Amino acid sequence: MRLSAEVISLSEQRTNPLGEREIILRGLAIPAIEHLGATRDLFDTIDFADNRISRLENFPRLTRLSSLYLSGNSIESIDAKNLKVNVPNLTNLVLTDNRMTGLHEIG
Repeated sequence: MRLSAEVISLSEQRTNPLGEREIILRGLAIPAIEHLGATRDLFDTIDFADNRISRLENFPRLTRLSSLYLSGNSIESIDAKNLKVNVPNLTNLVLTDNRMTGLHEIG
């Protein structure tokens, strides 16, 4: 399923136990990160666990976002420059059970 503005608007949105605003995009077979501008930078946490994402890239400016949950995907590479510039407050990045073979994938 492609990540569209409609999928984002219909997804579960809640306040998590830490008091953070969170959107749940888990288990939707999303192949790529796109259209996140539709979140209007309203979330502290995005849960992309158990999808089909292969590259961590294409993030719009999301200054509020501090946590990304990406376990159970197929991530092979990360565009660190894009994350650093567009997600400057990212402090938690969960990449458990992906296809990365080493930290050199982050560069």
